[in-house]
Amino acid sequence: MTPVTPQSWFLKCGSAAALSLLAYAVIALAGPKAPPLPTSRDGAVTILDRYVGEPVPDVLLVGSSLTARLNEEYFDTPGLKVLGLAGGSPITALEVALARDRLPGTILIEMNILGRGVDPALVQKFSPGSAPAWPRPIRSAIAFYERWHHAPPERARARAIAAALLQGPPSDFDNRIYVERALRESSTAPSEAILANNMATLRRLVEQAEARGSRVYFYSLPLSAALQNSVTTTATAAAAHAKFSDDRRWIHLDGTKPDLRWADGFHLDERSAIIIARQIDGFLAGASERP
Repeated sequence: MTPVTPQSWFLKCGSAAALSLLAYAVIALAGPKAPPLPTSRDGAVTILDRYVGEPVPDVLLVGSSLTARLNEEYFDTPGLKVLGLAGGSPITALEVALARDRLPGTILIEMNILGRGVDPALVQKFSPGSAPAWPRPIRSAIAFYERWHHAPPERARARAIAAALLQGPPSDFDNRIYVERALRESSTAPSEAILANNMATLRRLVEQAEARGSRVYFYSLPLSAALQNSVTTTATAAAAHAKFSDDRRWIHLDGTKPDLRWADGFHLDERSAIIIARQIDGFLAGASERP
């Protein structure tokens, strides 16, 4: 057996360290193109990090988990991104979008969930100059793993899947137990003070976006019939339309289609989300002709 000399040992260790640093450097250069490992509730960090690390889109949807169901692959509109934060609000997503040097030309704001205010921790985390939670090489290595393990489908394949779903029948999933639970949670009106404060914040952010050249529109995603008429939904809708009363700025989505389905009364199932995405596509196609 050949004895290991101190010189050869240091040479091997040095070579291994150099290779590791080189690998980290290569990963770090490309890392921002891939989303990081989720480190916060409901993947909000992943979604927002991807947004701030990618080019600014032409069209941006901001909202809650209801909007998160509208996958970007469902839309025909080019240059469209979705910032739907589960457990969050459109205000947080809009704040993060406004922190960037440039804004999308068109911003669509979901108005279903207005009882939740801004998440200051998330906004601060993605403000310019904030330090990343992970050292860049380690974070980028994790990002590559996530990108490989959870790679989004190619657009052509996603469109084929969407077309197949639309050709098939609506779901027959029995969601009554979930709707009953949701109805109990929606049986009281949201706090007027909280609603007023959130609406004032949203008004301020909308004015900032418009001052920087963005066109802003509003939409409320359709809910199941029982929840559409709930106390929470009607109070929120009344407050939203009172604050933003110009009907030309609202996207009126048809929630009466008989083949729409909801997983729990609130969140559209996949097939229904495609149908609604196509309605939004139709609005955006004619948006440039609107005043």
